Amino acid sequence: MPKQTVKKKPVAPKRTTKPKAKVSTYVPADLEVEYPYDMFPWKLIYNERGEKRSCYFQCEEHRKKHIVRYNLNKKDIIFMGYKYD
Repeated sequence: MPKQTVKKKPVAPKRTTKPKAKVSTYVPADLEVEYPYDMFPWKLIYNERGEKRSCYFQCEEHRKKHIVRYNLNKKDIIFMGYKYD
């Protein structure tokens, strides 16, 4: 009786994972550059699908409403600030 050879199953190539998006750190600059609008002293900077967004608000309630409306997490928010702090 002839010997039977064992065939190995083909091995799928290993999957490489995507590199994680780098979280950018926020470094405040000059006050006039940071807050270009006198009427909007509240500022919010956050990541939206890898894109950095800056928003300016008239009051803190508007900023909170924006955070709730767009379901922003702590990991998404880069900076929240008030011009006169």
